[in-house]
Amino acid sequence: MKRSLMSIKPLAGFTLIEVMLAMLITAFVAMLAYSGLSTAIIAAEGHEEQAQQIADIQLPLAVLERDIRNAVARPISNEYDMVEGALIGGALSHYPLTLTRRGWHNPRELPRGELQRVRYVLEEDKLWRESWSVLDRKSEYQGQQRSLLLTGVIKLELAFLNAGSVNASSSPLGGEWINNWDDTGSLPLAVEIKFELENFGEVRRVISIAQP
Repeated sequence: MKRSLMSIKPLAGFTLIEVMLAMLITAFVAMLAYSGLSTAIIAAEGHEEQAQQIADIQLPLAVLERDIRNAVARPISNEYDMVEGALIGGALSHYPLTLTRRGWHNPRELPRGELQRVRYVLEEDKLWRESWSVLDRKSEYQGQQRSLLLTGVIKLELAFLNAGSVNASSSPLGGEWINNWDDTGSLPLAVEIKFELENFGEVRRVISIAQP
């Protein structure tokens, strides 16, 4: 016996509205997932860039710290046969920092001493380190070496802790900070260095000098 056409049930399925709603929900979830992933990638790239910037300034700061910590009270005679102080620098000086340092290792046992004359030069946004293997030189270029330490330097400021100042209360170390140093026979207790670096901001270091 044939079944009546009226007794056949229609097949269950999704309406067009339900399909479109499911597609919209899927697209929205995908957009949220992509947004979260994109934010995570951007944050990771930012941290990586910042870590690289920190790594790029660590070496220059280490070189500066090594030179300053090993400064000695040894004036020199320059190419004009004039005496230059053991340590010179600051707002009134032609160069940010010039000093004589000890502890210049000589692994190849070259015919030279262990003292080295060092000068830091800021040209545009570049910080250079110049050094001489001869202290009392006859020429600007006698034994000179030059290396680029840091780029993107917007501003460089130095201050010097003067132990012999009349006002000895401005520092817990027992001295006064001054913005220039040109004393032929003595050294400051410490040197404060402040960099303003492009895309990084301010970097500040206080470096003490080993006293004899």
